[in-house]
Amino acid sequence: MAVIKANAYGHDADLVSKMLTDYVDWFAVATISEAENLRKNKISNPILVFAPIKEYDVDRFIALNVTAVAGSMDELSIIPPGLDFHIEFDTGMGRLGFYVDEWPRISHLMQSNGISPKGVMTHFATAEQPDSDKVFEQLRQFNQLTDLIKKEYPSTIFHCSNSGGVLHYAEWRFDMVRTGIAMYGYAPDDTDFPELKPVLSWKSFIAACKPIKKGMSVSYGAKWAAPDDGFLLVVPVGYADGIIRNLSGKLNLFVEGQVIKQVGVVTMDYVMLYHQFPVKTGTEVEIMGAQSMNATDWARLSGTISYEVLCGLHPKIKRVVV
Repeated sequence: MAVIKANAYGHDADLVSKMLTDYVDWFAVATISEAENLRKNKISNPILVFAPIKEYDVDRFIALNVTAVAGSMDELSIIPPGLDFHIEFDTGMGRLGFYVDEWPRISHLMQSNGISPKGVMTHFATAEQPDSDKVFEQLRQFNQLTDLIKKEYPSTIFHCSNSGGVLHYAEWRFDMVRTGIAMYGYAPDDTDFPELKPVLSWKSFIAACKPIKKGMSVSYGAKWAAPDDGFLLVVPVGYADGIIRNLSGKLNLFVEGQVIKQVGVVTMDYVMLYHQFPVKTGTEVEIMGAQSMNATDWARLSGTISYEVLCGLHPKIKRVVV
């Protein structure tokens, strides 16, 4: 199951789904609207919608032929016969889902309503950590469930592994895995996996190049001044596009075979670079990628995670498959 919620973690769900449709069994999204977008994009693979199903959306699920998730008695009670659904259990994530000891009530309600699950799922809270006691406790509970549920519903799909589960707990993959951040080339933690290569590069261009004298300030707050005579290079991207403002003065961009430091405060639509020599306008600039810095580098410098960096890339930026 390829997880392409949140615009495929900022990579563009339309492009990613088309690229992967022949290589994965399922897609996963966060909302019914995301599922609807995939169907409009002519994606025919099974789609699982993670968000709790609402009564007013039942007809949309049926019309789109997508699979719901039920994690409470209220959600389960609105599932009609004919609508595919998976049951979610909270084995320790502390977010959505039934508790394990609710299974007898769940089973009774399903029998009464004439419905049966196509899948059973849980979500790891600490799978990014190798040998986590929390993961093993969640697995113990999930294994209890599989033994119980298979007796009544032997064809049910069981799944729990996110990217951390796939990478650190390979022996517990059950019937399906849900690969998210790893699919885009990033580990869910700081562990180095050489086989993971970030698939996204972000490029722009030099919009302006002008001389700057020693001591002249750059950008809001006048917090940076040129150490010597040189040239100011202006790149037309800023925090409105997804460049994190508190990375001001910390970013390295790649221009004409050189890594050049970003200077001054990141503005809404522009960032500035200082260089000793002039650069022709229109010259390509790599903002994020193999030659500059990747999302993990940004995350470490800004005190967040690569997921947030990638999801923060504005949809207005054109995505191109290379």
